[in-house]
Amino acid sequence: MAATTRGSRDSTVPTAVAIRSAAVELFHRQGFEATSQRQLADAVGLQVASLYNHIKSKEQLLATIMTEVMQQLISVTERRVAAAATPQERLLAFMREGIRFHAEHRLEALVGNTELRSLSDENRARVIELRDRYERMLESALQECVNAGTISVPDVKMAAYAGVAICVHVASWYREDGRLPLDEVIDSLLAAYAPTANLEKK
Repeated sequence: MAATTRGSRDSTVPTAVAIRSAAVELFHRQGFEATSQRQLADAVGLQVASLYNHIKSKEQLLATIMTEVMQQLISVTERRVAAAATPQERLLAFMREGIRFHAEHRLEALVGNTELRSLSDENRARVIELRDRYERMLESALQECVNAGTISVPDVKMAAYAGVAICVHVASWYREDGRLPLDEVIDSLLAAYAPTANLEKK
């Protein structure tokens, strides 16, 4: 029987960070269910038993990845939106940050969007609560613009669904070496989503 080849990691990277990074890569490449604890341990050069000095379970690791990425997205988006001066600018700040975040955190976003079914009821509810909070931010920005008369939206909730979908879907197709640089991708998507808005960067 061939010996298992263990991975090696940069000793300057904390073990917990290395485990998270390896998990994102493995969950994205082959799926949560198909990823074994041994594969995860091998990827960071640990024994399986040692892996559990750093994580509670594989499922809890997935839940942590999904909640942390949503919390990070919400935090950076809230800051950008709060810094904007007008309803129109707040709408564009939300969309601009959402597109950029999903382009720059592709694997985490893809794992989060495909593995919700793998979570326990409690962890799934926590992630869904964060997603709903994120979506409500866009609904609020859209409603402000409608109230100010800067855009016409027949159904704010449907427009919010569409806006979030645009941001999320970027993770599935954007590549750093693609045809357009990220700033141009953002401007193009914003022009399609909110053509009556002023797209000038603030």
